[in-house]
Amino acid sequence: MFVTTGRTPLQHVTRLTETDRAIIAHLQEDGRRPFVEISRQIGVTEKTVRARVQELLRLGAFQITAVTDPAVLGYEAAALLGLKISAGALKSGIADHLAAIDEVDYVCVTTGRYGIMVEVICRDIFELQSIVDTKIGSISGIASIEAFPFLSLSYQQPGFSTHRPQKPKKPGVRPKPLSGIDKGIVRALSYDGRAPIRDIAESLGISQTQVRNRINEMTSSGVLSIMAIINAMSFEYGTMAWLAIRGGNRKITDIANDLVKIPAVSYLVICAGRFDIFAEFACISTEELQAVIDNDVRAVTGIEQIETFLYTKLHYKRLLPARDVDEA
Repeated sequence: MFVTTGRTPLQHVTRLTETDRAIIAHLQEDGRRPFVEISRQIGVTEKTVRARVQELLRLGAFQITAVTDPAVLGYEAAALLGLKISAGALKSGIADHLAAIDEVDYVCVTTGRYGIMVEVICRDIFELQSIVDTKIGSISGIASIEAFPFLSLSYQQPGFSTHRPQKPKKPGVRPKPLSGIDKGIVRALSYDGRAPIRDIAESLGISQTQVRNRINEMTSSGVLSIMAIINAMSFEYGTMAWLAIRGGNRKITDIANDLVKIPAVSYLVICAGRFDIFAEFACISTEELQAVIDNDVRAVTGIEQIETFLYTKLHYKRLLPARDVDEA
């Protein structure tokens, strides 16, 4: 088993070999792909693949996990927070402090009206408010907090390691109701995306065939993706940004559905607040981001306003089941 425990942020690893990148690219496509198959595809031994995976997991370069609707893991409330930072305060230090909070899974230091943007995911709206008030609001150097509660998570697909033009866009994970058994399988895979089928079956009291069939069904239907998650800034996607979007005289869901077709979009939420949509874009360069905004985003009917927040630093953590976060 290749397990990384807890919610340690993924590291920004700058010295990755071509072999490392190739291995991670395969595991982003399928986190359960056999090492022997990866070795044949990239021309190294299975022993080399196994050793590099162990080392990269140790370094925190990636984690193999289940990517799914957070509600499956017990989270019913989430928000993106725009933080204004006091003059003279060190944004990177505040970002490090925020990343250490269990309920925070995404922190980016940005340009624009907000110095830092934070994603907070909680069991319910009451816990969310408490976290904002007590754990985040108490941090020295934060001048103000503007919250954008999520109304719906429309798209997530953190697949960054292979340059987009080489392949069609992979369908993103979308919310869908799951049975109790399916939730149990997803929870097990959130700890270790390569957990043996036998172990999952024994823990749930079902057959290995049932587990295998349920995993295949969930992945094929788009409710689950088992993959290596990474800090995208470790790869060629050196330009990342949140685009805050305000809609006009068109349904917000229709605008969102058009936006998720853009290859550079990796995450999109519909939210409450001064903006209707926040979409994350991952690009090779600032020139590519500008072209995407001009040619793709502005071409979407119904968009009234766009505000761009470029990342300068990123903390990214996987989600563990809500009941276990405090124990991780």
